[in-house]
Amino acid sequence: MAASIKRSAPGAPSLPIPRGSERTNGLCFGFCLECGGRPGLSKPSKIVGGIEASRGEIPWQVSLKEGSRHFCGATVIGERWLLSAAHCFNQTKLEYLKAYLGTTSLTGTDGNAVKVSIKKVVQHPSYNPIILDFDVAVLELASPLHFNKFIQPVCLPLAVQKFPVGKKCMISGWGNVREGNITKPESLQKASVSIIDQKTCNVLYNFSLTDRMICAGFVEGRVDSYQGDSGGPLACEETPGLFYLAGVVSWGIGCAQAKRPGVYSRITKLKDWILDAISSKPNLILCTSCWKFRCLQQLSGGLRISGCNPR
Repeated sequence: MAASIKRSAPGAPSLPIPRGSERTNGLCFGFCLECGGRPGLSKPSKIVGGIEASRGEIPWQVSLKEGSRHFCGATVIGERWLLSAAHCFNQTKLEYLKAYLGTTSLTGTDGNAVKVSIKKVVQHPSYNPIILDFDVAVLELASPLHFNKFIQPVCLPLAVQKFPVGKKCMISGWGNVREGNITKPESLQKASVSIIDQKTCNVLYNFSLTDRMICAGFVEGRVDSYQGDSGGPLACEETPGLFYLAGVVSWGIGCAQAKRPGVYSRITKLKDWILDAISSKPNLILCTSCWKFRCLQQLSGGLRISGCNPR
């Protein structure tokens, strides 16, 4: 059985740090925005087996549209930067792409959507469209986002950060809500899934996984991402109210089938390239040694570094 791809037919940007991060001794360079929080969430928290998300519950969720057609999800990681799956852009035309944020409505009927053009799509240079290895892409927006209660960046994990087996994480998107149904939901769907042991998942998928992949869902099925959810977030709450991006929706077989969990691009293995892709912009301001736990740790040569007031 073939694997189904989960996809339907000049300023200097600040980049995020986790809320509540601890300062370290040393100098503070650059300015970083808080990440991973949900200031617009007014109540506790259709993906297959999921429920509707409330506005502000997943403020880093993005709908990518080509014209009026939603084709993939994405995740906010900075004022000018989104993260998605590389396979989403195999047949798209940049001039027709738009990102929609700040809303749970796919059609924008609530009047809250913020629409931004995509300036550039950078697929991972090692992306393999056959096995979907290195399935990640960085998107540069044509204009910076203005963060508010309903638009927020998720935190990028440390390269050494672990998401243990059994940990509950959240998936979200506007993909098909059941296998064989091409109708997409009007409202953003969310679901809770568990991180699955890598060796177990590799056996279930006939040893087709790589180190750049991570599995989440349930071995018995029931809950899964599906067509149209590709590129969207697998976000894990590490401390109360603080979410990190563990994965990007990539591929799977069928839809919420038993022994066929969702497969996601593993961000901890791809973070170095993500930072390099973002840091290639001239005059980018990054935050270095201000914080003990920070989303961005590395600097590339030739960057302008600016002093800042520590928070």
